[in-house]
Amino acid sequence: MKVELLDFKELDNYPSGSGIEFYDDKVFLVGETAGDLLVMNKKWKKPERIPLRAGQQPGTADQQAALEAMTLLTLDKKPHLLLIGSGATPARSKAILLNLKTIGTAEGTQVVDLSVFYDRVKSSGLTDLNMEAIALVYDYLVMVHRGNAANPDNYLIITKPGFWNDQQNAPLQTVKIDFGPKAVKGMGISGITYSDFHEDLFLTITTEPGNDATNTRGNSWLGVIGNLYRKIGREKVQMKVNELIDLPSANERFTGYIFEAVCIQSEKDHSMKIQLVADNAAGQSCLFKVQLQDL
Repeated sequence: MKVELLDFKELDNYPSGSGIEFYDDKVFLVGETAGDLLVMNKKWKKPERIPLRAGQQPGTADQQAALEAMTLLTLDKKPHLLLIGSGATPARSKAILLNLKTIGTAEGTQVVDLSVFYDRVKSSGLTDLNMEAIALVYDYLVMVHRGNAANPDNYLIITKPGFWNDQQNAPLQTVKIDFGPKAVKGMGISGITYSDFHEDLFLTITTEPGNDATNTRGNSWLGVIGNLYRKIGREKVQMKVNELIDLPSANERFTGYIFEAVCIQSEKDHSMKIQLVADNAAGQSCLFKVQLQDL
């Protein structure tokens, strides 16, 4: 797969991005410690900040937010953004549901406690829970538990949209990720997005800073799991990453950035435009627009 960098931008005064989505020609960006959602047009202009908590002023940091991932989904025929915490602590077991038709209003924001569902995931064996990514895959909702030094395995957590309404009985499947022969010690999934057009799951994958003595900031890859939807529901204990692209090797402009999330801007038969958010050494959110060809 050919990777072509189309555009790049460093964002001033917005903390490290953890989730990115694209809808209605707009880019939506959330940071783990950001108190608001950053909304821009597809050229990253005309920025607008929307508070994630009622009564909060735009630009105010919310240390309780700890939002790690975001996806677009439709509820009651209306577009919504679902933002989730990692589940590492009770404070990080919350989600925020934003109705994009009434975004910015108290009626358009719903805070959901995911503790019951997260406890079920922990009971399945993932005790040190670390949700880092989420994506809608047709009628499934797929989340990612990222491994750590003590328990390095990454898992897909598969359920259904609306799982938060009946957390005790919602579907739950856990599937271990196999990075394949190009795997590097310490790889962890930081973001995912699903292509309905190509039926592939795209992943941003990183190593933690300091994991590699020759690269103290870690490294990043773009991964692909092909035909994901048709694989869900089978009695699989592992899901293989079919393609793994070392981003700095594809373009030296990617060197020194840790990629946190990915979304799709547009798609054609043999190509697609994606947007990526990454951290730089100063902790800024940095945006990359990339074209992938020969899909």
